[in-house]
Amino acid sequence: MRIRVAFRDKVGKDFTIKETQRVLNVSENDTRRIAQECEKVIRETIMQKADKPTGKLANGFYAHSISNGWAVGDIDELDDNLPYWNHVDKGSEGIGANWQHFLPKGYWLDGRWIEDSKGFSHIKPQSPIQPLNYIATTLQKMQLVIPRILKG
Repeated sequence: MRIRVAFRDKVGKDFTIKETQRVLNVSENDTRRIAQECEKVIRETIMQKADKPTGKLANGFYAHSISNGWAVGDIDELDDNLPYWNHVDKGSEGIGANWQHFLPKGYWLDGRWIEDSKGFSHIKPQSPIQPLNYIATTLQKMQLVIPRILKG
C-alpha cells in the first residue's frame, strides 16, 4: 500500500519535514500492529483447522520488519524449515500432486513419507491431503481486523 501526502502551507519547510516524519511514524506503527495481529490470526487459524496441531507450523509464521514495511512469514524460511506448509495450506490437489503413482522406497514418520532405500516399496497413496486454506482464511479475517486497527 502506498500513501502519498502533499502539504501546501506557508508555515515553512520545518513544518513539512516534521509532518512528513509524523506520517511515516504513524504509518510504520499501524503496519507493525497489523502484522502482529495477522501473526496471531494465522497462528490461531492453523491451530483450529489442523487435526492434530503441534504448533510447529503455526510458529513458522511470525511478524517481522522488512526493508519496505512488515511481513508475516518468510517463504524461503518456510520452504527450508517447514517444506510442507504450502501442501497443507492448498492440499494435495491444490499443488498438483499426482495420486496415480507409487511412492519411492521409504517409510512413514510423523505423518510424512521419508525416502529410504531400506524402507517399503510399492506403496500408493490412497487419499490426498485436504486443504486447510489457512492463508485465505487469515486474509478474510484480516479484512475485518485492519479497519479496527486503523481506527484505534
